[in-house]
Amino acid sequence: MAPSLLTPPNDAVRTRTCTIWLDRFLFGVFHPRAEVTGDDARINLRACASLVPGRRVPVLVDLRSIRSQSAEARALFAGSDATAFTTAVALLIASPLSRVLGNFYLGFNRPQTPTRLFVSEAEAVEWLSSFAAPAQ
Repeated sequence: MAPSLLTPPNDAVRTRTCTIWLDRFLFGVFHPRAEVTGDDARINLRACASLVPGRRVPVLVDLRSIRSQSAEARALFAGSDATAFTTAVALLIASPLSRVLGNFYLGFNRPQTPTRLFVSEAEAVEWLSSFAAPAQ
């Protein structure tokens, strides 16, 4: 089994609900049983934007251990604040129920950048790679 890309480096940004870092993509891993409010979403979005000032990058978000997100948080994550730094978003989910809820989120909030649900980290990375800028 391949090692996970979702192991944060020591210099990762840690908020109340999420750990965020930049590597090949922008990574966000929600803390176990995190309950994400609108204020948390704003803090997480600011942390993400600070890691990629003036750039747009693919984003991989691990939602597998999250407990909940408020409607306000979901709307913020799908809105223009997120679009400012994202080219595409891959959401890692854990179960069939997560897929149902995730599809509802995607249909209701209509993210402004390409967004897909994945249960496989490798498939998420493969999909996001098509949105990454070429290495310089």
